[in-house]
Amino acid sequence: MPKPIQPKPNNPECERMLHAFHVGVLVMSHDGQPYAVPMHHAYVDGKLYFHCAPSGRKLDAIRANPRVCYVVSRYFGDLQALAEARRCHGHWESVIAFGSARVVDDRDELRDAFMIFGRYFNPAFELSADALDTTSAIIVDIESMTARRELEEGPVEYWSWSPDSGP
Repeated sequence: MPKPIQPKPNNPECERMLHAFHVGVLVMSHDGQPYAVPMHHAYVDGKLYFHCAPSGRKLDAIRANPRVCYVVSRYFGDLQALAEARRCHGHWESVIAFGSARVVDDRDELRDAFMIFGRYFNPAFELSADALDTTSAIIVDIESMTARRELEEGPVEYWSWSPDSGP
């Protein structure tokens, strides 16, 4: 039996992927059932920032159970060649961030969260006059991450990060 591959502690590689990919899936639990929503994110100072509607299922889920994970992945090979080869392995990488989410209820913190999110994508971002009345924000404090990269030419690489594993 092959020996399991031990992930290398590496927060910079996990963070590189979070900065490189801007869309992922926020995974929650709602009424004992899994619930996953594709979202845009901003990753700043160990936190994930999201904007969303001011009410809805994801906010209800987070308020009931703040434990979440967020998954981002990217395939950077030739999809046509992969399909023609009838293979499941190719060039891709992904990261899963685990943490605690919270809905931003304080108006000043909401303004700050919107500015962080907006300026992540556009340094000239300006907050619209009605944004705080028509939108909400979610912040996830990341507690650990795992990442994986697969290239057909080489071995699969794994990374993990938690505060205990170091940088």
